[in-house]
Amino acid sequence: MKHVLITGMTPNHGGVEAFIYNYVSKLQGSIKFDFYCSNTGCAYQKELEALGCHVYCGARYGKNPQKARSDMQDFFSKNAWRYDVLWHNASMLLHIDELRYAEKYGIKKRILHSHNSANMYPGIIGLVKGVFHQSLKKEAARLATDYWACSREAGLYFYNNKILDSEKYLFVPNAIDAKSFRYNEAKRREIRNRYGIDENALVIGFVGRLQFQKNPELVIRAFSEVHRVKPNSYLLLVGNGVMKERCEQLIHELDIDDSVILTGTVDDAAPFYRAMDVFCLPSRFEGLGIVLLEAQAAGLPCVISDSIPEEATVVDSLIHPVDIHRSYQYWGDVISNLSINKDRIADNDIFLGSIFEIGLSVHTVSDALQS
Repeated sequence: MKHVLITGMTPNHGGVEAFIYNYVSKLQGSIKFDFYCSNTGCAYQKELEALGCHVYCGARYGKNPQKARSDMQDFFSKNAWRYDVLWHNASMLLHIDELRYAEKYGIKKRILHSHNSANMYPGIIGLVKGVFHQSLKKEAARLATDYWACSREAGLYFYNNKILDSEKYLFVPNAIDAKSFRYNEAKRREIRNRYGIDENALVIGFVGRLQFQKNPELVIRAFSEVHRVKPNSYLLLVGNGVMKERCEQLIHELDIDDSVILTGTVDDAAPFYRAMDVFCLPSRFEGLGIVLLEAQAAGLPCVISDSIPEEATVVDSLIHPVDIHRSYQYWGDVISNLSINKDRIADNDIFLGSIFEIGLSVHTVSDALQS
């Protein structure tokens, strides 16, 4: 049985973490997975440990980079011999110590997996991190033996065309368990009752981190336009992040406090999709956009930015792309004019036959890890 060490997992219940958990939960047993996290723990840790995975932790880079490197090197020097494969997941190349130590201590198969297509950070911080990313690409390519990505755009952000055209490159679908997002009327009522939303209200939803990449301010401003013409409407913001305070301030400035619900981080987003009528994702960029896959599996009309990769479109009739530079009123008009989908279960059936259904795509990852 192959023994795989996964790195790059964070404590946040984000798209990357959901992706990793989806695959590991299907493959653990035929493959043995462990995790190394430069943090106090990782998302889904209890569930992963219940599956038989070991989760090892070291110091966090953002708090003490020197201690983080020392802890990681100590772990690899003592444990690398156990592993056939390193599977390193990243949204940017801000450090590549996992790859360096894996090579140094003898892990023969070293996978670098790109989950993003652009710089995640704004301003001066973004400029500095962008320099780090570009400066590490060549070394990362040398250290890795296999190159994975969730979309062509994500591949281009990490690798050159020679790698993308090689047999060592693999497109790995951000697959989900589509059945778990299937529409359920009782679950819809449960969430709406929890937050005091009446049965006939229009609910616009967003799921994701409240940060620059996801562009939550646009969702809030577009909803304000919707609410002006449809007073019996709510915005459901599912997630947390560094922009939470700014979002709360904007909500107050627009005088829509009573109609916007910030849930914070949730362990299971599926019931929240069922409570929504329209999904909105105005991201500035995405590696792929796993929440968009979840929204389609839930049968939701999706108003999205035109920056999201076309690979994420599964149910064509649900996708409504909008130029990210159009006015907030235009975004609001698109949302307001959508017909609410009445046959959400049929759309789930369409999704079940796609490459983004975990039951179909898991074999691709299994074969690649065991080769």
